[in-house]
Amino acid sequence: MDKVLLRKLAKRIKELRKERGFTQDELSYRSNIARSTLGNIETAKNDVVFTKVKQLADAFELPLSEFLNF
Repeated sequence: MDKVLLRKLAKRIKELRKERGFTQDELSYRSNIARSTLGNIETAKNDVVFTKVKQLADAFELPLSEFLNF
């Protein structure tokens, strides 16, 4: 994934997490993504597979189109 896109996705995840008052641990639990993996996604250190994007959208209870609206 393109670095600019990764940074935008990371920013979106962090913003949504903070808006909802989730800690990284809580989002990790809700999305079934390891806490360390989630941390790397939020800091744009790791490429993200689509299944993880879907898991995150589901954890935020958002349709993919709205989750990816950045």
